[in-house]
Amino acid sequence: MNRDERPQVGKLANWLMSWVQPNGAIHGFHNHSVWGSNPYRWADFTSGHSTWASPALPALVLLLKERRNDEWLRRLLQMIKFQTSSFQEDGQYAHIGFQIGESVQFGLIHNAITNVSLGLTMQFGETFLPGESKDEIRLAMERSFEVMERIYPFDKAYSQGRATGRAICNQEYARLWGKLLHLRAFGGNESLRASLRKQLDTLNGRFLFSGLPDKECDAAYRYAADEASTEPAEYYGLMIGPLVLAYELFGEQRYLLHAGALSRHVARSAWRDKAGYLRMHRVWYHSGSRWAKLDEPMLIAGMGFTLFAVEQYVRHVPDAELGDYLIECDRTYAAYQNQRGYFASATGWNNEADVAPSTAWHSHDFLYLAARYEADGQIWDELNDQAAGSQTSVLLGSTCIWMERGQHWSITDYFGRDVYQLIGRKDENRFGREMGWVGGERALPAHFAFGPKPAFMKTNDGTYLMQSQTEASELHLSNVADVPYLGEWR
Repeated sequence: MNRDERPQVGKLANWLMSWVQPNGAIHGFHNHSVWGSNPYRWADFTSGHSTWASPALPALVLLLKERRNDEWLRRLLQMIKFQTSSFQEDGQYAHIGFQIGESVQFGLIHNAITNVSLGLTMQFGETFLPGESKDEIRLAMERSFEVMERIYPFDKAYSQGRATGRAICNQEYARLWGKLLHLRAFGGNESLRASLRKQLDTLNGRFLFSGLPDKECDAAYRYAADEASTEPAEYYGLMIGPLVLAYELFGEQRYLLHAGALSRHVARSAWRDKAGYLRMHRVWYHSGSRWAKLDEPMLIAGMGFTLFAVEQYVRHVPDAELGDYLIECDRTYAAYQNQRGYFASATGWNNEADVAPSTAWHSHDFLYLAARYEADGQIWDELNDQAAGSQTSVLLGSTCIWMERGQHWSITDYFGRDVYQLIGRKDENRFGREMGWVGGERALPAHFAFGPKPAFMKTNDGTYLMQSQTEASELHLSNVADVPYLGEWR
């Protein structure tokens, strides 16, 4: 594949690591571009660590596996230490609110994804992680397994955390994936192995069905005992991944067959957007008489866990169709990547969900791309570029703009509009509305001020950079607005 058609993995990693704090926390504006919400929409205004960003750990391990670097290893070990020591009083992992922020303190998937990430960190780093870090991972996972079974008991009505009490497919598979990764890393007796196979068979029987969109595909119902909808495409990696691992652990071909059929469901449900790039579909819904596929609004950043799992599958079963699918998705990443390294989050929302890049989703993409491409000299040069964030980075959307420079970030408006004006810092765990000219108790401290900030005019025919202290040539600018960027406003 031509390098110009591949995303710049090192730049993505550099951007992601710019949000990582000295204590190992991964901050971010936690935009959920599948459901369209974020802490701003929930009036939560937190931008601290999220466990949904934990795939950044095994992604960094994959780079270090190919080329050791003492400073990055030190930073990785601090990230491991932070994640394996951050628990709530009830034993659940801390910071599991994701798009709702710290307002919510429960959720099976945000506990389970952390165990998957820690288990993959062990798998990829088993030859060079120090014993202390391995012990931290093992103890954290085992503590979490016990707590999840107590609060979200498998195959029983949940005691809390679900308004409906219904089991959700991707969450149950992710819970099991963590257990399988623990088994791979730390071993277990035949009774445990048999129990995990039984749990996986139960999930397969409860959630998977064939025939959508054709007889060579398996789809997954989102809810147990509810055949009205499938899982969104970006969650399919949470089913494919444990099935591939189960094949590796137990040698049973049926698990690999299911993984392949699920992979084909995602590939054959794909669509091309207005720019001509291949995209993951959103979801299939059943009307009572037929299945209908919805394509967007749908994310771009965040495809990574599904693509990672598909890539793991084709290592066992080379498949030209799925290989082409991965190549096309890589071209999509490359087309929507800002020079700073992040991707456009989504299309179709026509609000901040399209433009605000979430570290939590981008970490999934980092994992896939680190597994897919060799960590060559260019990737390491991009990762280590300390000047990468010094220029102003801009992503133009249809209704608002993402902007960042150094530690500052903003979701801001086009000229003559006053809807967003959100400002934050990567090294702070809260953000807010820019209140500088108003003042008052809601005003953020002076070090939040983002200036000088370039202004953009949006007209009927396009968007323009207005007269600014920032020259157009100094901007890292990309555009997903409904009109083209036409340069300077003259």
